[in-house]
Amino acid sequence: MIFYTIGFLIAGLLCLVLGAKIVVISLEYLAKRLGVSQLLVGLIFLSIGTSLPEISVSVLGGIDKITGISPNIDGIVIGNKVGSFMTQITLILGILGMSQALFISRWELKREGTMMFISVFVFFICALDGIFFLYEGIIMILAYFLYLLFVVKSEKKRQKAEAKIKAFLAQRNEINPPSIEDEIKSTNPHALRKNIVIFIVGLIILIIGAELTVLSAHDLATFLNVPDIIVGIFIIGFGTSLPELVADLTALRRDSHGIAIGDILGSNICDILLATGSGVLIVQFNVPSVILYFDIPVILGAIGLACYFLWREHSLKRWEAALLISYYGLYAIFKLAFFQI
Repeated sequence: MIFYTIGFLIAGLLCLVLGAKIVVISLEYLAKRLGVSQLLVGLIFLSIGTSLPEISVSVLGGIDKITGISPNIDGIVIGNKVGSFMTQITLILGILGMSQALFISRWELKREGTMMFISVFVFFICALDGIFFLYEGIIMILAYFLYLLFVVKSEKKRQKAEAKIKAFLAQRNEINPPSIEDEIKSTNPHALRKNIVIFIVGLIILIIGAELTVLSAHDLATFLNVPDIIVGIFIIGFGTSLPELVADLTALRRDSHGIAIGDILGSNICDILLATGSGVLIVQFNVPSVILYFDIPVILGAIGLACYFLWREHSLKRWEAALLISYYGLYAIFKLAFFQI
């Protein structure tokens, strides 16, 4: 029986990765049509795309709980958000930094770094009473979309400034660069429809993967007598972070540092606010107390460490990336040894 459960878990994780990759490619194409910056693509389009596994786990976990399929799935769903955040800000960011140097401007880091702290603070305040209620889910979702609105407005200002510089250079060199509208008109409408179909297919695969992952992980935790929160943090938390790792490594290989950094920072904010809130809209979730007194403080420390490294010289060096990976290793050791429940 356990081998079937493990098989379904692996199949679910593979579907999550495959579905997320298909969805991300579709979102990237649509983003290019809009002519937005790499950072904006990473912060909004790619971060939401790669966070769809976490959103799917929350939504389907809420459905499974309210329908009675898995009434005690709270630890897996909430643990997944905490585990995904911790995995991305330390392990995934560290792996990216080990692959090559990462660069980010200070104004970008100031905006996204501040929002990561705010998102964790909102999550913590809503979880203080041990339950996520419907109105708290609404608060988290609203906070996320207000952040997106702020990002879009600030990016528009930067785009206008860059457009003026390009127009000046084009005029000086007697070049007439094509406008965004011209580029959109030249896009093949058949390719756009095909891309939408691919997006829908990827989303279906993603949803199937999320359902397989949640149910099989819960069965595995029950069989092995392992707390659901441990399964949610380490197994599902790492599994649902694989799309970020795959997408960001691909972006780095293409020298798209803005997309990679935007995704890894934006995904954390999306996971803790939008993904959690999406599940809470369906049903209330109980929050294990260990998350409040152990996991949240450790996550805040990880955010501070990552932001400090990135702030120093606008980049993440390999030895700093190695320290982030070690931070995750220490977290895993203490979590498994002393803070499971």
